Amino acid sequence: MPRIHLVSNLPGVGALGDHLRAAGLGPTSARSADALLVLIDRPLDSVEQELLDRARQSVPVLLAGPTVRALPVDSPLVEASGLIPGRAVPPHVLALSTGPDGGQVAARMGEFHPYDSWVLPDKIADDVERLLLVRHEMAEYPVCTWRPSTGLGMFTLGTTASTLADPAYHRLVGRWLRHALGVRDAGPIGVGLLATPGTSAAHQAALEATEGLNLVAVSGSQPDPDGTVRGYAEADDLVADPDVRLVVVGTPNNTRAQWASRALEAGKDVVIAAPFALSTQEADDLALLAAARSSLVVMYPQLREDPAYRGLRAAVGRGAVGDIFSVEVTRGGFNRPSGGWRDDERTSGGLIHERGFAHLDWLLDLVDEPVETVVATTHKRVWHHVTNADHARILLRFADGAEAQLVLSDVLPTSTARLRVLGTAGALSADDPAGVPGGGADALAAAAAGPLTLVTHDGATTRLPLPAAGGSPFYRDLADGLLSGWPLSPYRVETARKVVAVAEAATRSAAAGGVQIGPA
Repeated sequence: MPRIHLVSNLPGVGALGDHLRAAGLGPTSARSADALLVLIDRPLDSVEQELLDRARQSVPVLLAGPTVRALPVDSPLVEASGLIPGRAVPPHVLALSTGPDGGQVAARMGEFHPYDSWVLPDKIADDVERLLLVRHEMAEYPVCTWRPSTGLGMFTLGTTASTLADPAYHRLVGRWLRHALGVRDAGPIGVGLLATPGTSAAHQAALEATEGLNLVAVSGSQPDPDGTVRGYAEADDLVADPDVRLVVVGTPNNTRAQWASRALEAGKDVVIAAPFALSTQEADDLALLAAARSSLVVMYPQLREDPAYRGLRAAVGRGAVGDIFSVEVTRGGFNRPSGGWRDDERTSGGLIHERGFAHLDWLLDLVDEPVETVVATTHKRVWHHVTNADHARILLRFADGAEAQLVLSDVLPTSTARLRVLGTAGALSADDPAGVPGGGADALAAAAAGPLTLVTHDGATTRLPLPAAGGSPFYRDLADGLLSGWPLSPYRVETARKVVAVAEAATRSAAAGGVQIGPA
């Protein structure tokens, strides 16, 4: 694992350090570092020569954010970087593009539009690698560079608090560090999609949009006319395909553990759509098998990519509501189930697993505490042509006293999609007061059409914008994990097992008439 030393006096830089640590760029002392990253808004003075000496010792020195403009014009670091800075452009919304040498840095960057200032270069040496560019007055200029001959790099973005806090910026800095260290991504990975027609479309679109993940095989489909994607009538044949390194499992819920096991036994890495498993025993068996085969098994957390949830989670992370002590999720309407396998508790695992798993994942993601008790009740009152319950309510109590409630229903008089978080400093909500037409399987996602509402204890109400939709953060992170070796801790089987344990406890509690149960 490369080790870096981060030098900064900027408030809010801790989030960048946390990201780099999670990405495997572990922190260390300046003396033992493999690379030095500097974000500082004052002159470096006597440190300049030390940094230059380290660069000459083949230790990359990367100057980011306001560092460049804090250096004097005659700084030896400026000369060594090969980029002579000119005037600083006032802060505005930027659109980054990939430079002629920046393919590895910009991989899976997507749309990134930071509000920031940057330095317009007066001169650029011929041997400077131009990694990321911005367009200004009919020309393109580098904002991120690397000069192999001197071991110096510059990234002039990161001067505003919003950019410094942006995960997309953190990721680019991490990839810039990897580039300077000579670390390159592995080659593209062949992916096989093992899913029903109803679950394959979203995965297929996300895979095809993710650089480094090549969809090569799909079960139950005809091959593409151009021959790039093979169709397999038999799922076993897809698992055995030597060009498939990663298998995405989206079969009916009661078969997912079985197919994931077969793929792991065949030496493949595995993604399992939510619900990940129907019991903790299945989850534990998959974890043991993956470890024995040195393979990866992760959960695809479908609803974590919902814009309303992403915006709410980001606001919670900024401390907008203080310490959380209550979370409520309600989803449903008066909807006649279609009668497919999702509505049959033998194949779906029941309403709590099929419709509640992704929302339980939300609750456990928002409240980072162990769940101590689970109480659940279900009702079968109206839709007797299917075996799943019509209505379910799940109550969770966490170790710190926080509580959460999830209500799922096909018998609500009006379509409802609601997510509310109450904390010591205020409340956040994402609501759809007009109702959710049709109350479909992703009813709560309709709340993403409206902004989030923050109400603080002083009575102030703020409407928060939603993050832009686009791409699949999960598949981008998965590609980074498989191709770049970055950790995938938010999606690992240990995280999935916690949700499985709560869903299992809720199902048992409901079957026993609402008794209190602790998750396994």
